Amino acid sequence: MFNGNYPRYWDDALTDWYEASGFGGEELGGSGVDILTARIEIDFKAAATLGDTLETTIDIERWGTSSMTIGVRSRRLSDDVVCVEGREVIVYVDPATFRPTPVPDFIKTGLAGNLGDLG
Repeated sequence: MFNGNYPRYWDDALTDWYEASGFGGEELGGSGVDILTARIEIDFKAAATLGDTLETTIDIERWGTSSMTIGVRSRRLSDDVVCVEGREVIVYVDPATFRPTPVPDFIKTGLAGNLGDLG
């Protein structure tokens, strides 16, 4: 598998996590904020090849005033080997100006209550 695809897979998992937490659609389901990825770090641990099924998990590592850092891990289901792991810094922004804005408490609560395997 081409290693450059992992950020795309992680973005899909992040989108699934938000939707499962009730924050889908434009501007996080009408919450008045949007998100941008500010940083991605990836550590490659093992190869994934054609036919492998991967599962991605997300854990909240840190909340900032207008950001959060998440730990992300993708593993092969066939043998439970971690192929990649890393972290992302997500910044919450005003959708009109794209300037950082404080993370609403209800988003923190909603996301923290819906962690685990994300596909």
